[in-house]
Amino acid sequence: MKPEAFGLQAAGAGGDLPEEWQALIASQASTLAALVLRMQTAAATMRQRQAPAAQWQALAAEAERGLTAQAQGQVRLERELVELRVLVMDFSTRPSALTARVRILESAIAVLHANLAVARQYLATVFPQEP
Repeated sequence: MKPEAFGLQAAGAGGDLPEEWQALIASQASTLAALVLRMQTAAATMRQRQAPAAQWQALAAEAERGLTAQAQGQVRLERELVELRVLVMDFSTRPSALTARVRILESAIAVLHANLAVARQYLATVFPQEP
């Protein structure tokens, strides 16, 4: 299933990101779509079999672990962005290469965060508070 079917962005807005960043976003969107689809399928099976609450909780916890692992992968990018912002602010001339790198990281991280938020929202509908 395509990531867009779940509301995930498989590319940066406007396609203005370099190819390696587009590939990172596409990979994340594909991974999140697979996770959401797997959880959706498992939840449907559990609903059909009237699974006990403990099984629902375990499946929801597994989904959250998957989302957390994806989020942790972004920590390095966010640290790099902070470091680059400091460098850009330290230079009175603000070299265009650093400024461009900051903009690229900001754009990529925004899409990655948005995808995680969409996946969490979608999974919240799959795993309501009371199954």
